Amino acid sequence: MATSGVTRSEHEGEEDRMDVLASRLSWRRLPWFFEVISIGIGYGLYAVVRLYTPGHRSTADLHALEVIHLEKVFGIYHELSLNRFITGKTWLEVPASYYYATLHFIITPLVLAWLFKRHQHVYAPLRSAIVIATAAALVVYATWPLSPPRFMVAGTIDTVFDHPVAWAVNGHGVSGLVNEIAAMPSLHVGWAVWCAVAVCTALTSRWRYLAWLYPIGTTLVVVATANHYVLDAVAGLAVVAVALQLCGVRFSGRVAATVVAKPPVREKLAA
Repeated sequence: MATSGVTRSEHEGEEDRMDVLASRLSWRRLPWFFEVISIGIGYGLYAVVRLYTPGHRSTADLHALEVIHLEKVFGIYHELSLNRFITGKTWLEVPASYYYATLHFIITPLVLAWLFKRHQHVYAPLRSAIVIATAAALVVYATWPLSPPRFMVAGTIDTVFDHPVAWAVNGHGVSGLVNEIAAMPSLHVGWAVWCAVAVCTALTSRWRYLAWLYPIGTTLVVVATANHYVLDAVAGLAVVAVALQLCGVRFSGRVAATVVAKPPVREKLAA
C-alpha cells in the first residue's frame, strides 16, 4: 500500500512539473492585431526556412527507401494501392487535389480565429502547441530530407500535379518555390490533428468527436495523392501530440490549470 501511495505521489508530482512547464511554453493571448501579425510573421519564416533548407535529392531518396522498408516490415505500406484507387477517377482526383492544396490553409486559421474569439480560455495553449509543432517539423525538414512517394514508388501518379488548383502553376506551387523533399512529418496531417483536438478541447457536445473525421480524411488524401507516406502521417500526429502535451493539453481532454486563461474580474458599479 505504501508503494502504491508513493507511486501516486510521484505521478502527481510529475503532472505538477509538466503543468509548470506548460505555463512557460504557453504564452498569453495577445490583442488580435498582434496575434495576427505574429502568426503571419511566424508562418512567413516557416515558409522561407522550409524552402531554403539545404537537402540533397540523393540523400532524400535513400531516406525514402528506409521509410518504405519500415512500412513493409510493419505492414502499413499502402501508398501504391491508395493511389491506384483514385487514379483515373476524375470525381476523386479533382476533389483530392483541391483538398490537398487548399484545405489546411483555410481550416487551420479559421479554427485559430474561432478559438481566439469564442474560446479564449484555451486559446493560448492550443496556439502555442501548433507553433511549437510547426517549428519542430522545420528541424526535421532541415536535418532529414525525404522524397515523397510520387518520386519513389513506381506506378504512382501525381494526381495533384495532374489536377492543379485553378490559381496555381501546378498542384505543388510555382516551380522553384517549393521544397519537394520535405515530406516528413506531414503537417497536413499534423495541423488537421491539431484542429480536431482544438474542437474537442473547446466544446463539450458529444458531436465534437466528429472533428476527427478531418485528420482521417487528410491522411487518406495525402497518401492517395502520392505526396506522403503513411509514416509521414504518423510523424505529423506524433509531433503535434508532443507539442500539445508540453503546452498543457492532455490526452484525457484536461487542460492544465496553469495555462487556462481566467476571465477578467469586472468590478461592480456603485449604485
